[in-house]
Amino acid sequence: MSNIFPEKTSRFSIVLVDILIILFSYTISFVIASNYRVIQERNIDAFISLFPWVMLIGVFLIYTFELDRLVLRDKYDIVRKLIVTVGFMFIFTTAASFFFREFALPRSVILMAHFMSFALMLAWKLIYIRVTSEKFKDRAVFIGDEEEHELMADNLVASNIITSSTGLARISNVVGMKDLAQQLTHYSYIFIGSGVNEKRKNEILYYAMKQMKLAYVIPNMNDLFVMKSSVTTLGDSMVIQVKPFNLTKGQEIIKRLIDIVVSALLLIVTLPIMLIAALFVKLEDRGPVFFKQERMGKNLKPFYVLKFRSMIVNAEAKTGPVLAKSKDNRITRSGAFLRKTRIDELPQLMNVLRGDMSLVGPRPEREFFTKQFEKENRWFTYRNSVKPGITGYAQVLGNYTTSPERKMKFDLYYIRHYSVWLDITILFKTLIVVLNKSQAEGGNEEKSNDLSKTKASL
Repeated sequence: MSNIFPEKTSRFSIVLVDILIILFSYTISFVIASNYRVIQERNIDAFISLFPWVMLIGVFLIYTFELDRLVLRDKYDIVRKLIVTVGFMFIFTTAASFFFREFALPRSVILMAHFMSFALMLAWKLIYIRVTSEKFKDRAVFIGDEEEHELMADNLVASNIITSSTGLARISNVVGMKDLAQQLTHYSYIFIGSGVNEKRKNEILYYAMKQMKLAYVIPNMNDLFVMKSSVTTLGDSMVIQVKPFNLTKGQEIIKRLIDIVVSALLLIVTLPIMLIAALFVKLEDRGPVFFKQERMGKNLKPFYVLKFRSMIVNAEAKTGPVLAKSKDNRITRSGAFLRKTRIDELPQLMNVLRGDMSLVGPRPEREFFTKQFEKENRWFTYRNSVKPGITGYAQVLGNYTTSPERKMKFDLYYIRHYSVWLDITILFKTLIVVLNKSQAEGGNEEKSNDLSKTKASL
């Protein structure tokens, strides 16, 4: 594959094949069921009427979980996303079968169809990747500092874009443009670091376009400022309007209404899970069930975040404020499970209902760490221009150990590009984070003293 961003035509073709697989799976299931006379013909006719809605849900989930973007990715990542996608389709179809009297398929038929859909979709996607993928090995180069090069190489390896970190060469930014151009002739893919100055960046981009090479720019803060900006003219001069990082009043009202409705429903649905979690926390050491801690909210207004207690009582009595890490001996046995499954976050639905938080937004930080991060990056405070969230853009796209600076970029991008659709997408993608062990766990103890490698929020 010549691009880590697949073309719309390729993505449409992939979705089309997925839909045909789902249709084929149901057809085969109906044929098998009909042979054993476990399904009536009128039920098949009713399902045909409902099938467009099943497909609509399928297309929505495929796009949401990016199963149409078959770049070189981890096969386990595809498995996780297919499980959630097919699982939601199964729930939707089963619910329709239950609520509509004229449509009553046996659960065995629905289960067979979705199991077959999962197996066939997984098989065809893996075959597609194997046939069309083209490794970046020895064809990609990074221009910038060594630290960012290492980070980019690790990310490309984790995404299966390259097989090892040596697959991404590096050229220093201080090399003259003439020598740089000579070295770039050997590569097809050019990654430009965020520390490269504007003049050099423009020269590299001009060269890449002239030579028909693909270029990828790692954004700096200036790039984030002008994202989704309005372009107009004053006389014969073109100007770009750079807006502050905030939401409009209309967006805030809509977001608040959705928060109230969804958080109330989720509190009802998850009540049994929370009661069981509370029981396990209480039985382990007889300590308090809930953990309250002051965090910084919108416009740095403090509030108390509510979680299930996952650490020993008075965990920071001796250490003071410290960030969590993997294999932290302060985490209880029940707490380890609650953290891994993110059940410890469920009480925050009450924070959302109360108005301190939103379902989606930057994760709330403690004042101690907020001041520390602001000293390192003055732009960090702008992430507090909106209400903090239970989940966020940084949580679904980054990892548990993504550095505060990189999480900040995700958060500012979210604020700049906010929409109801983006919130819905993030909520669905949060399910994948829960299933992905590498995204749900804390950092390595060996790196716990390096702030850039630790978790940005407890």
